[in-house]
Amino acid sequence: MSILTPLARRPLALLWGGQVFAAVGQELYTVAVVWIATGLAGALAGYLAALQTAALLAGSLFLGQLTERLRHPSLMVGAHLLRAALLVLLVALDSAGLMGIAAFTAAIVAIALAASVFEPALQATIPVLAPEPALRHATNGLFDGTRRMARVAAPAIVAAGNQWLAAGQFLALTAAGLVASALLVRRATRGLPPAAAAAGLYRHPFAAVARGIALVRGDPLMIYGIVGNGIGNLGWAVGPLLGMVLHLRATSADPLTDYGLTMTAYGVGNLGANLWLSARAPRRPLAWLVTSRVLFGLGLVAMPFAPGLAALMAAAFVAGCNGPFESLAMLHLMQSRHEPADVARVYRLQMIAIFAGLLAGYAAAPGLFALAGPGPAVAAAGVLMLATAAAGLLPAVRRG
Repeated sequence: MSILTPLARRPLALLWGGQVFAAVGQELYTVAVVWIATGLAGALAGYLAALQTAALLAGSLFLGQLTERLRHPSLMVGAHLLRAALLVLLVALDSAGLMGIAAFTAAIVAIALAASVFEPALQATIPVLAPEPALRHATNGLFDGTRRMARVAAPAIVAAGNQWLAAGQFLALTAAGLVASALLVRRATRGLPPAAAAAGLYRHPFAAVARGIALVRGDPLMIYGIVGNGIGNLGWAVGPLLGMVLHLRATSADPLTDYGLTMTAYGVGNLGANLWLSARAPRRPLAWLVTSRVLFGLGLVAMPFAPGLAALMAAAFVAGCNGPFESLAMLHLMQSRHEPADVARVYRLQMIAIFAGLLAGYAAAPGLFALAGPGPAVAAAGVLMLATAAAGLLPAVRRG
């Protein structure tokens, strides 16, 4: 089935259109926030990023009840609009010259809390709109490809527009994208019945997380995928998101443009791998997961030692090919091994691993950079990813 087949169904087409706006805005937000944070705090920006990630982790841990007991479409629309309002506030502060660490930190923490409820709600909605397995895999590929496409478009927009726009003004583009996305999500999900909710009220705030753990207990392949996702995001934080920013600030004559082009190459790898894999069913998800970690590890090892911009972009392209192997394999495992009502619960568990990995990476980054420098720290993260790939060949994982 073609990756474009889901667009023949109007609700999926509308939901996808909303994701285009949201995904490009999210990537613009990621670049702008890292750039503003490093400008405000230098290498200590790792602690600001760690705080933002801690908010995402806390939201995944404590706000899971919302995705169990409220309508998923309402959660998605509300999360988008709240984030857009906070971004407009940040833009106003930046334009007035009042952007300080305290205001910036408070805003990104609130934005992170709102963001933490969106993705599980989206993943619980997709099986409802695409119940057939083949259509669901094509939809997974289409939506995953949207994020990959955004990683091409957004850094290219930054590279082309940074001569005329301040970093803070990219936040305004993100806000506009979120509003447009909220409107399309509302139209796409109008009339959907409420998702199946857990019986009764939760007795403690971690009950939703405990349910996710119970669902994957005894599944070594799923556990390997979730834990590896956390380790991969530790490498993502130390490497492309923070380490390469500081590395290029120290070694490049035009660091923002070079960073934008590097991340564009990463996004091209993301998108190319997505288009290739979306037409292929993940019959061997473990092979996809191991391949993902090998590609990411090799790319990270090479990036800081690249002799020029072209070589750096080539290494980033290799690293970028990892994402679809992992995300499509994990979505296939979740949707083929669990009922639709449980997909959001398992996906939330994966989000917790992702944010815990990011938090560990951001918290450790300042010390690693001070000890070895940003470039060697990025390469060390690549070695960790190669070790994670090797762990996937252990007999217990292969039996899963």
